[in-house]
Amino acid sequence: MIALLGAFGQETAGLRRQMAVEEIVDGSGSKVYRGQLEGKPCLLLQTGIGRKRAEKATRFVLERYPVTAMISLGFAGALTPDLKIGDVVVCSTVCRASGFGKDDREAEPYAADASLLALASGGPGDGSARFLAGTCVTTPGVISGARAKQELSREFQAQVVDMESYWIARVASARRLPFIAIRSISDTLQDDLRAVDHILDSEGKVLWKRVAPYFLLHPHHLPSMFMAFRNMRRAERNLTAFISDLVARI
Repeated sequence: MIALLGAFGQETAGLRRQMAVEEIVDGSGSKVYRGQLEGKPCLLLQTGIGRKRAEKATRFVLERYPVTAMISLGFAGALTPDLKIGDVVVCSTVCRASGFGKDDREAEPYAADASLLALASGGPGDGSARFLAGTCVTTPGVISGARAKQELSREFQAQVVDMESYWIARVASARRLPFIAIRSISDTLQDDLRAVDHILDSEGKVLWKRVAPYFLLHPHHLPSMFMAFRNMRRAERNLTAFISDLVARI
């Protein structure tokens, strides 16, 4: 049984529509969809954003289901100028930045499972999305500015940044389960995500009570918000196609 883990609804929506869902479970703040995808038994998890939610959801599903492989999926910020919206990055390695307190002393990277990496590196046969291999760095918060992204790129020689993959990889490694992270670019090196960061909750839902006050104070951020949601839709389409094709070949 393949476990597919995304942080919030926009990341998992396309796969959820394609699944033949047999059971929906609410557990420990996460939502689990059990069913069939491309004829394969799968679990689709909406974990919530960040380390605590990702770890909690991962452990919850591993305690209850016979998982044989884990795929961390979702959106990511580009750390290099060549990456465009909707590009899919197959993460051969996941590492993490500092800022996690005492765990900063234990920061070994995790490599993707060799078999999953070989399958994913073949890419979708229909050419539906541009894809490439790279390194993902997990951070404790949203990285919105170009300068911060460039610093991460230099320090870790990474191509993309997210907030969950490292922690899912660590749980998978402890259980000796095959793992890989697949990320679709939702913001480029130059994109500013400050607006989106202020109006989304930990599940990626819009906090409507914050919207009007925030944009009254920051009206110049309004265009970037509309662009961010448009970019997420494109990233979601390409991610869904890529993951569906990969699951079919596992």
